[in-house]
Amino acid sequence: MPIIIFPVMGGAIRISQESVQRAVIGASFAVYTDDEGFVTEAFLEYLYRNNTVVPIEAASLEDALRQFQETDSSALIYIPRGYNDNLTQSMKGELRVYANLRKLNMAETQSTNVVSSLINIYNYYFSISKIGRLLEQSGTVGTPEAIRSPISIRYASILKGTVLDIPPTSIISLVMSQSIMLPIMVMMMVMFAIQMAATSIALEKEQKTLETLMTLPVSRLTVLAGKLSGSIVIAIAGSVSYLIGFGYYMNSAFAFVPEAATMSIDEVSVGITSFGMLLVGVVIFVTLVSALAMALSIAVFADNVRSAQSFTGILITPIMIPAIILMFSDIDMLPQAVQWILLVIPYTHSIIATKAAFLGDYFVVIRSIAFISIWTFVVLYVAAKIFNTERIITARFSLGDLWKKLRQR
Repeated sequence: MPIIIFPVMGGAIRISQESVQRAVIGASFAVYTDDEGFVTEAFLEYLYRNNTVVPIEAASLEDALRQFQETDSSALIYIPRGYNDNLTQSMKGELRVYANLRKLNMAETQSTNVVSSLINIYNYYFSISKIGRLLEQSGTVGTPEAIRSPISIRYASILKGTVLDIPPTSIISLVMSQSIMLPIMVMMMVMFAIQMAATSIALEKEQKTLETLMTLPVSRLTVLAGKLSGSIVIAIAGSVSYLIGFGYYMNSAFAFVPEAATMSIDEVSVGITSFGMLLVGVVIFVTLVSALAMALSIAVFADNVRSAQSFTGILITPIMIPAIILMFSDIDMLPQAVQWILLVIPYTHSIIATKAAFLGDYFVVIRSIAFISIWTFVVLYVAAKIFNTERIITARFSLGDLWKKLRQR
């Protein structure tokens, strides 16, 4: 499942980014002016140079806007009357940008941002040239760039005691992307494994093949071991496919993010190293084994596949809650009571471990592996006790039965 989902998600993100990029590059914008003068002409010449510009000839702004909506342009630059005079008299000139939002997609927004960037670039160099002339006339010492922006900011980050010449936003954006994706993928894998195992045992009870299996001259623990062996194979396959698929997702999804693509793991101490990937694989493995064993134990009490799926729906809740909370927060940021509640849930540690591996905090990963392993042994012990009794055959229970008992009380 992960080896299919991850590449599909990464490919989908890459395709959408490429389509937006192509739309932005090929986008055109319209221009309508009510003004004239050498400053206005210079601005129009700047816009027409190396850009696809659609000129609008109209008697009024309303007419220009109607014509603009009939074009394929995503934005209209309107130069109102007085723009030239204001700038020549050292006053602020105003431009209006109309965005034509037809489909409310990202390409339309990005195309408008391209127009804004062009205007900002022209605004910068126009102000620099004007400041330069004023400096020459007054004989003041200095540069136009320093006068316009006297303060410059250079960002750096301190990560694990290492000073990095990388803006913190670049690191945070990379870490945040993993904080969202890792919990989602762990949650999806565990949910899939639980439903698969529960359906497997419930299907045997529904088709009466479990009774036949119990009559064979083998111990109940051998039957449980056989069931878990198949589950362990699935867990190993799931862990390997998770690592392979996640690596492909990282390469595809962040191909258009320069900071994420060029950021060195060794330099910034952020990212999943080979040892970290191995630990993540172990985390996924023990998590899946515990989920599969728990699903087998609970599905024994279901009389058919539908009841087993209802039971697994209850099991999915304590998996979804930690994933959703830790998707946007850290365990240390939560109130103390909420922290203890989440830490009691074993699958919280799976999410904490994957996030800690990304930050290189291997002690937390190993601690989480130990906790999940203990939980797995407890679940396996309970499953062995259940399989050693006749309850594995005689148990018949559904959520409807529980509801009837509650109503009777």
